[in-house]
Amino acid sequence: MYESEVVTLIGELADADPAASDRTGLARLVERSQRVRGWLDAFDARIALHASRLAAEGSCEPASSLLTGGGRRSLRDADCAARRASVCAELPEVHDALAAGQMSAGHVDAVARLAGELDDAGRAELKDLQAAVVRSAVVMPVETFEREMSKLGRALSRDDGLSRMARLRQQRCVRRWVDRVSGMCHTHLQVDPETDARIASVLDAAVASARAAAQDKDVDFDHLKADALVGLITGARTTGHRTPDLTLLTDSRTMHHGPHEDTVCETGDGQPLPVETVRRLGCDAAITPITLDDDAVPLTMGRTRRLATPEHRRALRAMYRSCGFPGCQVRFEDCRIHHVTWWEHLGTTNLDNLLPLCERHHHHVHEGGWTLTLKPDRTITLRRPDGTLHHEGPTTTSTTNPEPRPPPATAA
Repeated sequence: MYESEVVTLIGELADADPAASDRTGLARLVERSQRVRGWLDAFDARIALHASRLAAEGSCEPASSLLTGGGRRSLRDADCAARRASVCAELPEVHDALAAGQMSAGHVDAVARLAGELDDAGRAELKDLQAAVVRSAVVMPVETFEREMSKLGRALSRDDGLSRMARLRQQRCVRRWVDRVSGMCHTHLQVDPETDARIASVLDAAVASARAAAQDKDVDFDHLKADALVGLITGARTTGHRTPDLTLLTDSRTMHHGPHEDTVCETGDGQPLPVETVRRLGCDAAITPITLDDDAVPLTMGRTRRLATPEHRRALRAMYRSCGFPGCQVRFEDCRIHHVTWWEHLGTTNLDNLLPLCERHHHHVHEGGWTLTLKPDRTITLRRPDGTLHHEGPTTTSTTNPEPRPPPATAA
């Protein structure tokens, strides 16, 4: 993006009054502010790169320290900007796309994480693929793009991610601190994806039991989850505690023949796992593998049952990593299973009438006046309370294919 265009955009934003805009006008302002923000993030990358050169000469503090602006920016945010600068220097097409507003900082951060996990050969291949990476970022939301970069990383790692998993296991740690402003106490647990999946399965079971016990009470869901976790850590027992169900999502071709270019092999939260890890975990009776080509479960209940069955949830889990409302990233495990044609309106408890929705968006389509329809191919039409179209298209999030593909490996 040329500086003159940035000046023009900033002038438009300075003259605009969001309070006087309709929804179309607000969307236009968001688009312009995102383009300016991309240019600023790219400019920060240029600052960080030169600061690093000066720091190497001993004439400047580290880039991340400089970018805090004397404490007006968090060190965590400054660290991200410094890592962003490193990948921008290595992949100039990514830097140009960020400066032009085609990629967001979130997209570039996903590329930076990928680059940090690769060896020299993998980084060289990533450089050859940067044009394809940019093309994917232009058309994908950040969350989808992050998953595609994880898939690309697995392909470029040469060992299906086994070395990455070993490295992550070595980084397990617990940190505790007190927020001096709020007085709240924080406990931060950092673990590898396999360990996290085991923790999540136990916590989800405890939350489900607590949620059922509090069904008729006005209980804040975040408080409920916190209490369930504290109960598990301190040894308290939740009444009605169900058996944890650790779900792994994969496809039959991967399980039988090994990784391929469209492999799906991950935890229930969408964290990629090596195929050999999933095969090992599959020997555990407490593991529920969901194979994408396997539908040998009863998923049509008609009007004989109101609530979704565990089989329904597992089938939906194979299609949705998060809430079915476009752009919402609330985990699937924290969602309700919504009847698209309401039960009260004679809707059936069949898979083609069920969609996971978080508490907020479940309220939108019930009390909030939003209307939602679901087609057999699981594309949805979502309209705002005033009848205007909000979204029309797919919402499934677990089986998208990456556009950037690594070149075929040559024989050793």
